[in-house]
Amino acid sequence: MIFPAPDAGAFEPKPTALFAATASVSVANSWTSINGWSAPRVYTSVEEEYAALTSEAAIADFGPLYRYVVRGAAASDFLVRVTTAPVRNLELGESARGLILNADGYVTDLIDVARLGADMLLLTCAKPHARRLQLAGRGMQVSIEDITGRVAALAIIGPKARDAAATAGVDAAGDDLAAQTVVRGIETAARPINVGVQPGVEIIYPYAEALILWERVRRAAAPIAAGVDAIDILRIESGTPRTGVDFVGADDIAKPDALRTPEALGLPHLAPLNRAWFNGRRALVKNAVAADRELAVLAINADDAHVGASVLSGGTPVGRLTSAAFSPRLRRVVAFADLAAGADKKPLEVSTMTTDSGRVPAEIFETAEMSRATAFRAAQKEATDSRR
Repeated sequence: MIFPAPDAGAFEPKPTALFAATASVSVANSWTSINGWSAPRVYTSVEEEYAALTSEAAIADFGPLYRYVVRGAAASDFLVRVTTAPVRNLELGESARGLILNADGYVTDLIDVARLGADMLLLTCAKPHARRLQLAGRGMQVSIEDITGRVAALAIIGPKARDAAATAGVDAAGDDLAAQTVVRGIETAARPINVGVQPGVEIIYPYAEALILWERVRRAAAPIAAGVDAIDILRIESGTPRTGVDFVGADDIAKPDALRTPEALGLPHLAPLNRAWFNGRRALVKNAVAADRELAVLAINADDAHVGASVLSGGTPVGRLTSAAFSPRLRRVVAFADLAAGADKKPLEVSTMTTDSGRVPAEIFETAEMSRATAFRAAQKEATDSRR
């Protein structure tokens, strides 16, 4: 799951359940506010945290995300209607990604759904959706409980995340995690997650036990803590856009030209039209026209790039950077760019103030999301052609 944009000018953000723990190991003392909650940007250094995320395991506080527990005989049917996630296919303890669309088929948010029980599911969102959920649940046998801020959410991320989780007593032997269990007297719910291409485990447990499990994991597995900045590099490298940064959710847009479909975000595979009758599907089918804007990830031959910098083709502006970070693995900047449709097929440059020419070369970077989207489009085309 990916954090939304930081809160601009937030005043006195609230502490998450793990705030005391994260503050105690924050050497850099660099903080931001997300959804009104304090979130560490960096603990020690971005490079050290990125290295742990990509080669070992690191822990992170995922408390700023919004969470809703959906219970009832119609819980699956309800979430199939509200989200594009393949909810009915989820086995106990499994998670799946998806989107929330508005009635016109435009993306409002990126979400995760996890099955914690036969009739109990956990919906995790970047932004709040309490009103949407309550309205959608009218007349259905479901109850919706907002548990945001009332639980601790400890994420363990990296190639060795499962091993680190096992030290806390979370069953990590199989492919699927136990949905609900008791870890040495502490009731927990665990779900598999991915941050970029890195696997992970998220453990959700009572607020009052927040520090106990955090310390248990740290003492047994000794993972370092990772902040928002290091996690953001993984996000950009994987091609996952950030709500409020790379695009604005449909609920928060005043200008119609800023609305984005799943295709325009490079995420058509998260809203397959043959999966279910989710909200916004009818509009996507009816208005299946090519988008005039598209998000893409660029690899830029520079050590730094500024958000808002122009992307040019043949000297003509064709877009702008929406988020950027230096990738220690690639040894150059990776950045999301909002481009005019078709611009990704042309030679590109990015404006800069660090070179004599004022420009540096850039190229489209093949991300995991881009590969999934390409495979999805090919499969859809093959299915369509076979029916002719």
